[in-house]
Amino acid sequence: MTRLPHLGLATPVLRYSNWIIAALVTLSATFLNALFLLSAGGLWRDEAAFVHLSLLPSVPEVWQTLGYDHCPILMPLVVRAWSAAGLGNTDLWLRVLGFFAGLFLLLAFWFASWTMRGGAPLLAVTLAGLNLTIIRGGDSLRAYGLGSALVVLTLAVIWRLTCCPSLAAFSWAVVVAVLSVQSLYQNAFFVFAACCGGFVVCAVERRWRDTLPLFAVGAAAAVSLLPYIPLIIRAQDWYVLNKIGFRFSHAWKVFSVATSSPLTGFTWVWVALWIGALAAAIYVFFWRRDRLPNQSLILFAGTSLVLGAAGFAFFLKLADFATQPWYYVPLMAFSAVCLDAIFFAAWRGARPVAMIFAALTISAAFLFEVPVVECRQTNMDLIVARLSSEMAASDYVIVHPWYCGVTFERYYKAAAPWTTLPPLEDYGVHRFDLLKAKMQTKDPIAPVIDRITSTLQSGNRVWLVGEMPHSEEPLPEILPAPNNPWGWSADHYSFYWGIHVTQFLSAHCRRGAVVMPPSTNCVNPYENLPVVVLIGWKP
Repeated sequence: MTRLPHLGLATPVLRYSNWIIAALVTLSATFLNALFLLSAGGLWRDEAAFVHLSLLPSVPEVWQTLGYDHCPILMPLVVRAWSAAGLGNTDLWLRVLGFFAGLFLLLAFWFASWTMRGGAPLLAVTLAGLNLTIIRGGDSLRAYGLGSALVVLTLAVIWRLTCCPSLAAFSWAVVVAVLSVQSLYQNAFFVFAACCGGFVVCAVERRWRDTLPLFAVGAAAAVSLLPYIPLIIRAQDWYVLNKIGFRFSHAWKVFSVATSSPLTGFTWVWVALWIGALAAAIYVFFWRRDRLPNQSLILFAGTSLVLGAAGFAFFLKLADFATQPWYYVPLMAFSAVCLDAIFFAAWRGARPVAMIFAALTISAAFLFEVPVVECRQTNMDLIVARLSSEMAASDYVIVHPWYCGVTFERYYKAAAPWTTLPPLEDYGVHRFDLLKAKMQTKDPIAPVIDRITSTLQSGNRVWLVGEMPHSEEPLPEILPAPNNPWGWSADHYSFYWGIHVTQFLSAHCRRGAVVMPPSTNCVNPYENLPVVVLIGWKP
């Protein structure tokens, strides 16, 4: 009897401590998002292509160009509205939009946690809000931040529909689910997983009529994607250049990079939590003895977690691309909410452990993540500023690899002609269709070689922007694609063309100098390029 008053006093203190620490984690995550906003600088190629697509003169043109990117129409419409409402196409104004997408994801965690279990999202914001990949990927000018926030909200509103079916709950679930799949194609698998989670709960509780609204939500989301089928089919013609094969071993390495934040090895925290969540869900499903509180929530979140991860893996395998760390942002956001729901529902001692874990993670984030968050997304805007002040109108610029021409096109306003290897007719977006057509010709970089020759012979300079490959080995003659050992692999052809140009310059250029080496400051490694200038003709 003497312990009851003590417990009665401790419980509210513990509860409010949980909310306070979750708020501190959220403020820390907001600070890191703001730091990225102030440090990211110019748009790198994926962002530049996406913004160009979004701001085409008309919405029908945007729709027809969607096949060159990897997301549906919602985020391009948001970018158009944002640009029209404010400062137009400036880097900083667009970065503010990305910052708001990051904040929207943090708010979505709070809404989901409050809706699903009436608590603070301590584990969710700690796992996902302080993750470097989610900060940089979610705040970039792509659809990952908005799509991740919407899929988190979808999980919450479908849980609400499962527990308390009503016309209002159904309407909100349909709206949010449709918006979710209209932001990212892969969200369709998460919506399906959440609907299946609700179905399992209703089936276990023998509420068969309540499964009908869940089916309707999933059907509405699926039907909203039907107009994209012609676009997706047409895009397969040129995406063959990207389909280098999906391997789970490589995907695991990339996923480890995505989740190893703020500390190396943090991936195993995710793995341990996934295993524990799966064990709790299996226990509830097979040995339900009313020994765990909130068993329906555990069952819902566990089913959603398993099917969401499996569906996402199926999506990656279906796409057949080599993955990048930011591809996993929606999976991590969705998983974080499921893990948060399961552990706080299944384990009475989760709060103090989660608070200690959050405190340690905040400390690690500020010790190790701040220098990496303060990282530019590209140095191409700095390169263009330097070239514009030093180049003559009769000089010639070569940007390599070809896809970096998208960023160069955004920032370059000088008079000197420029090209990529091979020359393409459009650099607004990643025109894999134009590249494929060039790959099928016999010598697509012959015009570049001719222009290099005339530029150097006339006493002008050739500027090389990007990593140019070198090799002393004589180049074999290749056939038009795909009649070579590497088939349709665009990277192999790009590498061949780069060596062809460097060998030609080595034989015919009198001298060269590095104008700008890759930045030694923190710059996105996917676009931290050098600049070399070459002068003089040698017969």
